[in-house]
Amino acid sequence: MSVRGTHVPAHLRLPIAGVTPPPTEAGGQRLFPTGNFRFFRPVYRDKMPPCNNACPTGEQIQKYLDFVKHDRFLDGYLTICEDNFMPSVTGRVCYHPCETACNRAEHDEPIGIRGVERFLGDFGLRLPRNPITGTLPPLNGKTVAIVGSGPGGLACAYHLRRRGYASVIFEASQKPGGMLRGGIPHWHLPEDVLDAEIAKLLSLGGIEIRCGIRAGTPDLTWADLQRYDAAFLALGQDVGRRLDVPGSQARGVTGALEFLREAGLGRPVRTGSKVLVIGGGNTASDAARSAIRLGGGTATIVSLEAAAELAIVPEDLEQAADEGVEFSPNTACTQILTEDGHVTGAVLCQARLGKDADGTVMPELVEGTEYQVGCDTVLIAIGQVQRLDWLPAHLSDRGLITADAHGRVEGNVFAGGDVLRGPSMVVDALGDGKRAARDIDRLLTAQELAADPPPEVMPYERLNTAYFPRAPRIPAPLADPERRRRSQEAEVTLGYSLQQAAAEADRCMSCGVCNGCDNCYIVCPDVSVMRDARENGRYSIRTTYCKGCLVCVQECPTGCLEKVPELDFSEPDAVVRMETAFAPYDGAHAEQSAFTRQLIEESIAEYDAARRLPARASAQPEAPSGH
Repeated sequence: MSVRGTHVPAHLRLPIAGVTPPPTEAGGQRLFPTGNFRFFRPVYRDKMPPCNNACPTGEQIQKYLDFVKHDRFLDGYLTICEDNFMPSVTGRVCYHPCETACNRAEHDEPIGIRGVERFLGDFGLRLPRNPITGTLPPLNGKTVAIVGSGPGGLACAYHLRRRGYASVIFEASQKPGGMLRGGIPHWHLPEDVLDAEIAKLLSLGGIEIRCGIRAGTPDLTWADLQRYDAAFLALGQDVGRRLDVPGSQARGVTGALEFLREAGLGRPVRTGSKVLVIGGGNTASDAARSAIRLGGGTATIVSLEAAAELAIVPEDLEQAADEGVEFSPNTACTQILTEDGHVTGAVLCQARLGKDADGTVMPELVEGTEYQVGCDTVLIAIGQVQRLDWLPAHLSDRGLITADAHGRVEGNVFAGGDVLRGPSMVVDALGDGKRAARDIDRLLTAQELAADPPPEVMPYERLNTAYFPRAPRIPAPLADPERRRRSQEAEVTLGYSLQQAAAEADRCMSCGVCNGCDNCYIVCPDVSVMRDARENGRYSIRTTYCKGCLVCVQECPTGCLEKVPELDFSEPDAVVRMETAFAPYDGAHAEQSAFTRQLIEESIAEYDAARRLPARASAQPEAPSGH
């Protein structure tokens, strides 16, 4: 609006555009320095990147990738440790749902997030001192009992310590680590890496691990747990299910989980040269690959699942095939053949996954398709359970602990990990431990246990992808398959170099989060974008000068700038609105709002009525003089 030269006589003044009287030239220029026609304004509003949203531990992935691409490795490591204390472990064994969710997959290939995480985790282990120690609050005098030193239990202890709580972890095995040590082969997760992460955790102080104590024995009862300020049950599922077929008790038939545990704990393990592994998940894959390394022969995975249904992480499936693992999908084992009590073979038949009336998975066999194969070892990997008969009966159901939506079992006792959700992944247990620590803190400080609000996840379609050139993913280096087959210790997947980690992090599109690209700062025609540093959180919009052209929104690569209707804001001290200047919807530039139109019509009618009053009054006859 221009008010230059405006002079409206008092008797003609109307509330035009919501201002009565129209402002003076000086006043108008103060209120609307660059003109008054903005009906949308740009607003910085960070969204949730899909990778962050998919991570069970809630890692701030976009943030630490940004640090890595700017060579700020310590900042990147500390960022990960806010949510996950063992990135050198998850950087090796996580099934990386973040990469599956990565928007970059629709552009070319997803970011190698797990490789960058491993790089930062190994960077952290090489530091001379634990940088987290100096950031911790003093202990508050309360102690939490944690049953199980697997990923869930360790994560709970870590996040409790960050809140000032001490913890005592009870572990049934003679070494801490749970399934990290007794379920994941060393060629996936070297023992020295696990030991270093646990040592780093213990260096924080206030965390004690007592090994050789199994829950449900006189050493640790349900009543014992009740004496602590709170407790977290992270028992895992360390007992493999048995295959109920003739011959399953023969020598040479072993649970795959027990087989992996013995190998992981460094005990002497033997296997034959021709191994059958019954099952279709990651435990079956790990057992088959370990059997080849230990026995030097062949291993075949026999699964009810079809090839496309196997619950094996895709890259592990590919690596297993490279190492010589064979697959027999849609197949069931109906009998194990023996001689003198030892395995000599198995009877297999065509089958598929089915379910009974209760929804329990059951094999559906195809009659007349039986055939025999020779083998000297059978490893069973058809699931696992946990012994829970030491708990009150109402707290468990079919081998799982029952709990509410917050993982609360009863009173101040929480649960998480496999014993709550069933067989899952390391990072899922880490996430459960983190959430349990948060909720234990809430409970002990009389706060409400409430679910997190749903985030706004940034989709690929809302990015300005013109700013992201195609760039191929840097694959994680792999050891030679022949060398892998001969060693139970040599790592299969190797780490990124510094240059590779920085280059891969640089592929991140920073979905929904400002990455300090300066586009908005550069393209604004009115110098309305202000910043004092080129980083997220340091940009602002001078709404006094912004015309609402939205060029900044259009040119924002990451989608963190968005247009918001002007009428959504109420800032009486900062913005004085003239009603016709702010259209109520997009495309309404030339339309007058209904409110303003009605106001003007009413004012005109009132004005006309007032002008007619003197005329009518003068036309009336004079009153009689009284004579």
